[in-house]
Amino acid sequence: MMNNSIPKVKTAYVLLVNVDDRQTAMLRMAFKMYNSVNYQLVQPEDNVQPELILVDGDAADGEAVWQKVKKKFPDAVVVFFGRNSPSFTAPYLMKPIRFDTLFQHLRNLQQGNGVWLADKAAAQKEAASEQSEQTVAHTAQQQQNTADHTQQSVSVVRFHTQGTLLGMVQKLAQQTEDTAILFENKPVLIVFPSVEKVLLAVESDALQQLCMQSDVEWQTKAVPASAPTAQLHDKAKLTLQSCIWQLSIWTARGRLIDPITPDTIIKLKAWPNMTRLAYLPESMRLSAFLVRTPVALNTLYKLLPVSLEDVLNYIAATYSIGSLSIEQPLTHSPAQQEKEMILTRNAPQAVAKPTASGEQTADHNESDEDKPKGLLARLMGRLRGN
Repeated sequence: MMNNSIPKVKTAYVLLVNVDDRQTAMLRMAFKMYNSVNYQLVQPEDNVQPELILVDGDAADGEAVWQKVKKKFPDAVVVFFGRNSPSFTAPYLMKPIRFDTLFQHLRNLQQGNGVWLADKAAAQKEAASEQSEQTVAHTAQQQQNTADHTQQSVSVVRFHTQGTLLGMVQKLAQQTEDTAILFENKPVLIVFPSVEKVLLAVESDALQQLCMQSDVEWQTKAVPASAPTAQLHDKAKLTLQSCIWQLSIWTARGRLIDPITPDTIIKLKAWPNMTRLAYLPESMRLSAFLVRTPVALNTLYKLLPVSLEDVLNYIAATYSIGSLSIEQPLTHSPAQQEKEMILTRNAPQAVAKPTASGEQTADHNESDEDKPKGLLARLMGRLRGN
């Protein structure tokens, strides 16, 4: 059974007041995609004390509603959420929502920042104070950059998918026939291209170990024509995309996927649906950056204070599911592609230790009912040749 173990993170309860269905749906989706803090929407009847309350101030009674909510929840951060600032002093979140800055604003609001000052003189004083602080910080940063010329260097190892379980699943996904993959004459999984599903025949730990195998001549066997296909499709709970995503992470293990090199210009075609894919550290930050800006790995590593392992696993996963495009033709010779590559960026960098990608699992689990038994057990026996 796939063990979908996600690292424990802080939970922040959020209450929405007067917020329409469209904005609520957008916020709910953003909260599901964010991994650093577990923002959880609650309802008034849930009897849960919210830490953060967003009151839609665009309605005619928006300001009055904000005042009522503030009195009812004195210990919560009650945010005025609207296109126009309130006529009173209050924490303020401006519409429209921008996913790439939303969580930075929410953190600031929870820490007591982002308060709109209704008094103009006070606002001007606050702005002047912030500008002064920014000037001091900028000067200190310039001095630090001048004084510290040390570079942090890391080597990049590349891998290709040929001969891997990932490569075999990708190959079968392009075909039309339902096919099982076997290792040492034992079924590993079955790919159903027509419904874009995968049925697992082994535990996640075994699957992860198989992803470490390279240059293997995997055995394949077509699902017997006499097999009740509809029942097998129903038992396959794992989507083909989420399977390839997870296999990519387990196969990459902090390596750069072929044919991409550190100088290849890459760009994200569209945001992957993170709610249906295995957890990957920093995926939100990387998606927000790469969906807007074509960039090479060399530059990306210098710009973002993110673990290189997380970056390379993300590149492998998004490229494998077809979400990452190569913006620049590949002109590297095989000799250039195989030699060791070095990335550098200014040191020191405050980069958090990444969660071991091997502990992450795909989004849909194979339940006890879905383990090979009965009809499926007989099919597995036939696939083994018994």
